[in-house]
Amino acid sequence: MAGSACCTRHCTRMKFLCTLRSPQRDLSLLVLAVTVFSLYLTYTMDSQVSKEEALLPSRKGRKVGLGLQGNAWINSVQRNILEGMEQEGAKVPQTPVLSELSPLQRKLVELEKKTLERFTNHDRVVVIRGHPKVIARDLSLYEQAFHKHGFYVRLPAGFRSNITGFSNYSSSYEDVQLFEATVEQSQDALQQSHHALLEGEKEGWMVLLCMTFTDGDSGEGMCLHKATYGHLKPHQKVNRIPGVRTTLWRKDGFCHTMSAARKIPALRRSPLAPMCWVMPLEFEQFLSVADAVGGEAKWVFKSINPGGNIYILQPTKDRDYARIKQYRTRKAVVQQYFPNPLLIFGMPVSIRAYVLVTSVSPLRAFLHSEGLVNYRHDYQRSFRKVPSRIWYFGQLRQYLSHNHGAEAAEVAFRNMQSVITQTLLVSESALAAHFGGYSANPMEGLYKCKNCFQLLGFDLIYNSSLYPMVLEVNGQPHMQVSLNEFENETTIAPQDEGWASNSIKQDAAEDMVGMLFSEQLVAMEVADALEELELNVGILGVNCLPSHEFCLTEEDLEYILDTRRETVNRGSFMQLYPSPDSEKYAILLKDLSRFAGVDMSAPKPLRAGNQKIKDILDNSVRHNTPIMHRLVSALEQVYASREIERHRFAELSPEEEEDEEEDVVGLQHQSHRLIHNAFQDVPLDEKYQRPECNDDKATMPYLSGVFTEPRLEFSPSFSPLVAEYHVTVPYDTLLIKVWAFATSCDAEARLEEKDGLARPANYSLGLGENRINFLVVDLTHTEPWVINTYTLHVYRERHTDTEPAFHPRVPHQVCTMTQDCDMRVFPTEPCGLQPIRDQTWDKYMSQHALLPPCQRGDEPGRWVMPCAECGDRSSCHWSMAEWHPGQCRHEVMSRDKLQQCLTGKKVLFIGDSTNRGMMYYLMEQVNGTLTEWDKTHNIKVYDNLNNNRTSVSFAYYPQFWLQANHRPVFDKALYQLMRRSLPLTNSSDTILVVGGVHWLATHHLNVVKHSLEKEGLTGVRVIMKSLGSGFHLPVDGIHCLSQQEQHKLLMHNAGLSDFARQLGFDVVETFNVTLPRYKDFLQGKCACHFHKVRQVRGEHTATNITKRETLPPHRQYTDPGGEEEDMYGPVHYHVEGDINALYSEILLNRICEPPR
Repeated sequence: MAGSACCTRHCTRMKFLCTLRSPQRDLSLLVLAVTVFSLYLTYTMDSQVSKEEALLPSRKGRKVGLGLQGNAWINSVQRNILEGMEQEGAKVPQTPVLSELSPLQRKLVELEKKTLERFTNHDRVVVIRGHPKVIARDLSLYEQAFHKHGFYVRLPAGFRSNITGFSNYSSSYEDVQLFEATVEQSQDALQQSHHALLEGEKEGWMVLLCMTFTDGDSGEGMCLHKATYGHLKPHQKVNRIPGVRTTLWRKDGFCHTMSAARKIPALRRSPLAPMCWVMPLEFEQFLSVADAVGGEAKWVFKSINPGGNIYILQPTKDRDYARIKQYRTRKAVVQQYFPNPLLIFGMPVSIRAYVLVTSVSPLRAFLHSEGLVNYRHDYQRSFRKVPSRIWYFGQLRQYLSHNHGAEAAEVAFRNMQSVITQTLLVSESALAAHFGGYSANPMEGLYKCKNCFQLLGFDLIYNSSLYPMVLEVNGQPHMQVSLNEFENETTIAPQDEGWASNSIKQDAAEDMVGMLFSEQLVAMEVADALEELELNVGILGVNCLPSHEFCLTEEDLEYILDTRRETVNRGSFMQLYPSPDSEKYAILLKDLSRFAGVDMSAPKPLRAGNQKIKDILDNSVRHNTPIMHRLVSALEQVYASREIERHRFAELSPEEEEDEEEDVVGLQHQSHRLIHNAFQDVPLDEKYQRPECNDDKATMPYLSGVFTEPRLEFSPSFSPLVAEYHVTVPYDTLLIKVWAFATSCDAEARLEEKDGLARPANYSLGLGENRINFLVVDLTHTEPWVINTYTLHVYRERHTDTEPAFHPRVPHQVCTMTQDCDMRVFPTEPCGLQPIRDQTWDKYMSQHALLPPCQRGDEPGRWVMPCAECGDRSSCHWSMAEWHPGQCRHEVMSRDKLQQCLTGKKVLFIGDSTNRGMMYYLMEQVNGTLTEWDKTHNIKVYDNLNNNRTSVSFAYYPQFWLQANHRPVFDKALYQLMRRSLPLTNSSDTILVVGGVHWLATHHLNVVKHSLEKEGLTGVRVIMKSLGSGFHLPVDGIHCLSQQEQHKLLMHNAGLSDFARQLGFDVVETFNVTLPRYKDFLQGKCACHFHKVRQVRGEHTATNITKRETLPPHRQYTDPGGEEEDMYGPVHYHVEGDINALYSEILLNRICEPPR
């Protein structure tokens, strides 16, 4: 390189020092240096690989690590259920040239190189220690996981891989005896290997897997002596965090920790675990609280040791109190029985979540995205597990979404993450203090447990408000399928949990190994993120000033690098701490620091002005979680924002874009604040509590009561023997809450379907008839059986039911309405009925008839109707209400003209049920009758219209009930519709109608345009049906939009119409038509349907109406002869709904408009 180059890097964010670099090199010297270095590197790598292959003959299947060896990481996509998003692993960047880096980048690259050499320069060997029975139970799964990642698992003497392969093991008594005999034979050999390790076998292994029910530092099943922890090499890891057993794992230790947590202000309103006491120490305290709580409270008595029995007792019962008295001298833990637990199919459930802790002080933890959901018996059977009734997280989330709504499911899982994270943060200070006894030389500083990790099993339970609490923590979670059914995790063969359980455990173990031993390069990414922050933090050896809040040491930087490396390689794990939303724990950490007082485990922040600066120049200090919290939280936010920006447009598929438009879940923009929902604060209202049930099998098909809120008078009055009821509600009653109770303890009342809601639920009431079904289901089977059905018919009155008779000779005011006062989206416009001054109805209608036909389907308009007085809605004639544009009128064609217009035409509809309603209206009007109808959610083609001269087809889109990644994309759905409708002509004889309630976006209109161009159909007529009113009621399973969000929809609708016209599309306005009369919806959860198809029998008199223009659209159909329907006549269908008829007529006008 001739001459010189000068480059300057300015660091303006974190006040890092920068230096000027002026490299001057001779080209020939550079070439020579690079050549020599390449030869040396090649030699080093070849010799290293040869050495490792000689040591480990089984390395053929090993996945070679990343990092300094420069191999590219295999891209993988892991679907994370708790996060509901896709993550893609990044490729490893090339190793940068140090001379071209800033001081911070150089520091991190050198540190990363040194850190990763601990993996590349040592053999990947796993040694096993612990209790023989635990090893026999869990070894098989861990052996597979480590082997998959290129590790050699050195089995303990006396153990063989086929012994632990229980999947091929029969469950005979002889096999179990053989297994137990083998374990006994292994005991002596295992003890000998323990002594060998303690006497100096500290080399030759990378991972020590401790499999025992203790911390493994003493007693039976000892894995590693306490004093040995301080002598571990940097590349060695042990799956034990000292102190976990006494702080979280042992039931008495967990109780002490959680009792102390209740005193922390940030947790007083949202406790992490039920109240508990340790017996016999706190026996009197327990009795005092039990007396104060009352006689109905129940208490869970647990043995301190793993695997002990569980009893649920009440001190107020003499028989129970006699058993409770023994705990004056007997060790146990007492927990308050969880009131109002979440019931699934009438049974409480507990949650097993797998949590991986990879660092303590500062904390780093991950939650696996899948876990187990165990069905349990109620308190009468001591909360025991129900055999063979296990779900996984995905099933639980689906159930919660279906029965409580997608938002509730999201909140439930977010609550679980928060509770687990807070439990770890509370426990961390006690764990850090415990490390003091593990320091090789206490004068050299506290033991930092850099070599530690541990997979924990958190057992939680939800209450009926979906707030979880931690019941206990298991430090050696069961990780294998069993031979027999047992109830606890300390036996050789716990219950068989099926393939889903096996898959979840296997994934957790494999993801754990891949995360802990990744060699991916992240130094440059971390350096860029640090430089982007505006925090007053320095770096020791780079830029550490007295003005900085604190200075990061090499230990801190190593923690930050490891955190990023583990996060980008986390597989199906998700971040607990740190995470992009971990700033919400700031108050808790502040309280923990204040309550901890003077704690040797919490070193003071290092600053340049510190008197002990000379003592920390070796970078051996690692700051704790409270000090690092703000920095690591900000870093995670930087990573997250970059990830969003990087993938926002590149990876956003059309169906995911529709999710954003539809906002079905509506959780993307919610804050990640902690959800404070106290244990005692949300009791189930007494009226919703199930009354006492009975065990009489004869009562199983019956309900003990059906209830509504507001309270309605049924006809007839309720009786368990009567299954049909009727009730009438006024027009303004849009929503009721309904629930019912089964008489039998083995049955349950559910809404609408066998897996429906079994709790009070909101139900929207459309105009006219509404049908609510209560199913009585038998819960004694694996799947619920429907054994009876009760039906409640709710009739919601229409305006037209009570309107006065219209007398043409009586003067009527002309009243207009553009918005309802209860749904005011035009801030500057008047609401409700407004009079047109100096006008009578007859005069106004005569003037309106003289207006020219409208040339557009989206002309601005308003509802008009005659009223005796506009201020009195009950005096209005709603049956005569019409939608009138200001300067034109929409015509109603005669049937003859309509049939002539549609001859030779093909009309293609794509959209949701509102589009389908318009299609069926068209079919009925052109044929004079509707003989075929269904609620199709796929593609349907009708070729038998207008004497086989007209074809209509429909494609349902989008299919909201499918997961986003399984929904067909819009262009594919459109293409399939066109293929099913072939042949198509490139003229106005082909009409495409696209639209729906809220999902439509400009993206879909562009897809229509490009798809038609691709197929050579640029001459077809495209009509966009605009948005519609709906989703304004809080109904279970349906999102509810606020009035402000409705206003945003109004703006979005206007933008869509403008964009459609720019593309040359026609527009049929439905949003401004439906919004003023949003209360006039017909039956349906979304409150967005303005049509209803009902079945009729007998001769269809609509065929006799040849002059369709003589009557308003909603009066085009009459019942057969005004008499009772002929129950044995032919079946026909009729599309009801004045508002649907109105905008469907506008659509017909646009279809029949001559081409311009």
